[in-house]
Formats: sequence, structure tokens, C-alpha cells
Amino acid sequence: MIDQNESFITEVETYASLMFTKEEIAVILEVDPSELKILLKDQDNPVFKAFQRGRLKREAEVRKGIFDLAQNGSSPAQAFAMKIIENAKMDDV
Repeated sequence: MIDQNESFITEVETYASLMFTKEEIAVILEVDPSELKILLKDQDNPVFKAFQRGRLKREAEVRKGIFDLAQNGSSPAQAFAMKIIENAKMDDV
């Protein structure tokens, strides 16, 4: 059984933000990969929330970089930013 203490949850968020896979996080944290995967399927579990938070915060940083580059005139970034905007609008419907 995995000890889901505050330190463990923080580490999951950190490694998730670095885009390690669930399997890799289990290896780094020296826990059973099957047990970790079960925790990461339970949306009410703090470990699931930490994993998602880590991934989403990193994605937000990358998106901010894309939008910054787009505003500074990068054509590739502008094209990608428009795709992000279009996807967001589709999700709002």
C-alpha cells in the first residue's frame, strides 16, 4: 500500500510537471506501478489531483510561452496559438 502523505503527493505533482510517465514516476518514487496507476484513476484521490495539477501547470507555462512568442511576431507561434484558441472555443460549445 502506498503511503499517500503530503511529501508523496508533492513529488507526484513535481514529476508529473516534468512529463514523466506514470510508470517512470512509480520507479522514481519506488512504488508499485500498478498501485500508482490505480490511485491515478480515482478522480477524488489527492494523488490524481496532484498528477493532473502538475501536468496542467506545465502545459500552462508552455502555452504562455507560445502566446508570448506569438505576440512578439513569431509566425509559427501565431499559427499554433490560433489552434489553441480554436480548440478552446470548440470546447466552450
